[in-house]
Amino acid sequence: MVRTNYLVVKDSAAATVQQFANFLEVYNTAVAQNARGGSLLKADYIVCSANAPSDAAAGTGANVIPTVATTGANVAFGGNHANPTSKQNGTQLHPLAILSLTAIEFTNATFTAGAYVPVVLADNIAAQVGAELLIDNLGAVADDTADTGLIPSTLNLDGMFDDMAAALGTGTVNVNSIAATAFVSAGNSTGATATALGDYTIGANSVGLVSVVVLAKVAV
Repeated sequence: MVRTNYLVVKDSAAATVQQFANFLEVYNTAVAQNARGGSLLKADYIVCSANAPSDAAAGTGANVIPTVATTGANVAFGGNHANPTSKQNGTQLHPLAILSLTAIEFTNATFTAGAYVPVVLADNIAAQVGAELLIDNLGAVADDTADTGLIPSTLNLDGMFDDMAAALGTGTVNVNSIAATAFVSAGNSTGATATALGDYTIGANSVGLVSVVVLAKVAV
């Protein structure tokens, strides 16, 4: 059984894959610090809600899902590569059942307050996603195990991501404002001040978190 969290970010302009990955790192550091350690809010993937990555590496980031509009029906989970057709780290897990599906939107720029994202679309429920998983076993999913009869390695979260996109406000995050070369990781060897949330402009209701719990099996 594995929980997978997706950080959905309404970016103000196209950023590079690395810039999105860097923002994910900053977010995870912040929520861990807020919780004084581990946190259920830590995200496994970042989803570009408005603009696809700008660089030629788009589609190759291990934890960067390019855009909700083009990938919501074919989403990696549980540590599988964010872009499954790349096969860069192979398929680690196959989903067997969807146990829960939920989402929140953050209501402040420090990610210390949030609100439930209500279900609007009919396909934004665990039962529907579970049915889509069965349909995917017919071979109709475009991932690395699309052959008929094989268990897929992705989830169809299109309805949830669409509801999240509708819930997010008019605010945006300027993910592209900090160059990849200027980014400083927390705990770096030189002791330099790490890039933090305050270094970005985070608009109202511009970020949300989708969380899914899946019963899965290890790929063989």
